[in-house]
Amino acid sequence: MRFSSLIFLAALLTGCAPSADLPPPVGLNYLANKPIRLNIARVEVIKKYQSSSTPPHVENNFPVPPVAMIQQWVQDRLLPIGKTGYAVVTIEDASVIETSLKGTPGFKGLFTVDQSEQYDASMSVKIEIFDDMGTPKCFAYARTKGSRSVAENLTLGQRRKVWIVMMEKIMNNLDAELDLNVRKYLQAYVQ
Repeated sequence: MRFSSLIFLAALLTGCAPSADLPPPVGLNYLANKPIRLNIARVEVIKKYQSSSTPPHVENNFPVPPVAMIQQWVQDRLLPIGKTGYAVVTIEDASVIETSLKGTPGFKGLFTVDQSEQYDASMSVKIEIFDDMGTPKCFAYARTKGSRSVAENLTLGQRRKVWIVMMEKIMNNLDAELDLNVRKYLQAYVQ
């Protein structure tokens, strides 16, 4: 009788575990902005950062990998309208590192929902303008970082939602910094 009471108590307490609080959707704010019109003929993208598929790198597990988000940003925000010259957008970093977090030890750990992993993302992009002869004229640079931990009781679907919101926030920050730096340092080419 005593053993079954203990099992009942454990089941009852487990049922009282807090539910997973998911972050509210953010969205990509920059989609509401007009493209940056550049007096150049074309835009090229170079992926200097080569994503690793081995832990602790997990960016390839994300619904939309950071490299793809940056490439989409280039298409959405940089509009070449000139007849000469070109821009090279170099993706220098687009990593996400997963770190396992320690849980609550002992008996208390059986009844605690801990944060189990932390995800640290970093993005850096360089936009350089060249003339038709390949001579560099000016450049703008931006770097942003963000992190988020997740609870051990999240499903894969819930975890993906957290990743999406985290990456949207980081991408919005990258856009804000790039927009500012492009207008400041590439001013001669912005129409």
